[in-house]
Amino acid sequence: MSTPGSERAKTMRYHRKREHVIDVAVELFSKNGYASTGVADIGDAAGLARGALYYYIGSKEALLAEIHDRVMDPLLTEAAALASLEVGFRARLRLLSESLLWQILHRRDHVWVFLHEYQQLQGEPRTLFRAKRQRFEQRVRDALAEGQEQGLVQAEDLELATLAFLNLHNYTYQWLGGRRDLTVEGLAAFYCRIFLDGIASAPADAGDDADDLARGRALLESLRDPADVAS
Repeated sequence: MSTPGSERAKTMRYHRKREHVIDVAVELFSKNGYASTGVADIGDAAGLARGALYYYIGSKEALLAEIHDRVMDPLLTEAAALASLEVGFRARLRLLSESLLWQILHRRDHVWVFLHEYQQLQGEPRTLFRAKRQRFEQRVRDALAEGQEQGLVQAEDLELATLAFLNLHNYTYQWLGGRRDLTVEGLAAFYCRIFLDGIASAPADAGDDADDLARGRALLESLRDPADVAS
C-alpha cells in the first residue's frame, strides 16, 4: 500500500527524469536539428527504451513544445510582474531587456531551438506558442507606449519599434560564447542605451546626409543586376 510520502517521492522521481529527458532533447535538437533527431536518439542519450521514453514525453513534438515553454513561461511571468511594478519607463524597458537576456545567456541551447525550430510546431502547440510570443511582445509594446505617452519616445510606429528592440536581443546567443566578460545587466544597459539614445555623439538634422545618401544609393543601384532592380 502506497503512502503520501512514497507517492510524493515517486512524483519527484518522475519530474526529475522528465526534466532530464528534456535537457537531453535540447542538447540534441540544438546540435543536430529537430528533424534530424529521432526518438531513438533521444532515448539512447537519456538511457531509456522507447516505451519508457514515451511515458515521460508523450511525443517528440511535445518535447519541442516543452522546450519553447521553458523559455516563454518565465519571460511571461517576469514581464507580468514588471508591468505592475511602479518604475519609470526607461527602467521598465531595461528590466524587460534583462529578463530576455537572462534567458538568452542562461539557456543558449533552448534559445537556439526556440528561434530555429518553432516552425516545426503544429496544431495547438503552434497556436499556444504564437499566443505566448505575442503576449511578451505586447509587454514590450506597452512599455514603449508608456514612454510615448510621457513624451519620452518619438517613434510613431510602435510595432516597428517593438520588433527593433526584440531583434536587437534575439540573436545574441550566436556570438555570446566569445564574450565571457558580458553580464546580463551590462549587456542590457548597452542595448537599451543604443536603442533609446543611439550611438552618435550629437543628433543630426534630417537633411544633413541627403546628398551623401543620394550618391551612395546611386552607387549601390549601379552594382545590382538590372533584372533584380526591375523585380
